[in-house]
Amino acid sequence: MTTGSIKNVGMIILMESDFNAAVDFYKKLGLKQRFELKDKWSEFDINGVKLGICPTENKVDFYIQTGIVLEVDDMMALHKRLTAEGIKFINEPKESPHGIMGSIVDPGNNVIDLYQPTPEKVEELIKKAKQQAEQEGGCGCDCSSDCENC
Repeated sequence: MTTGSIKNVGMIILMESDFNAAVDFYKKLGLKQRFELKDKWSEFDINGVKLGICPTENKVDFYIQTGIVLEVDDMMALHKRLTAEGIKFINEPKESPHGIMGSIVDPGNNVIDLYQPTPEKVEELIKKAKQQAEQEGGCGCDCSSDCENC
């Protein structure tokens, strides 16, 4: 890693018009709350990544696609539990070539994607892509010519 490069995600901050509802929402998701400053700030920990909840007076009436993806270990079990907790999915969990995804919306209308990776399927996709690239005369990676890494 070079000096001055980005190392990892330090914090994600979500602006919430209903601060208390948002804090309750993330607690229902099972996130560990690190601390809260009453009506000013709440911070959760997701395996070393901080998620900050900050109140705002701006009300949003449409979904905000945040780009936040929370990795889960069992999407179907989580879907069942969250649905029982009253958390609505904007799309039901769906299997894709790389994993199972579903999306929920927090009280501030932030879309949060939930993702259960399926590494074995990703490996299969990579293998097929490399085979196709080899058949087309390439090495199957991002380099411009054959390399030793493939």
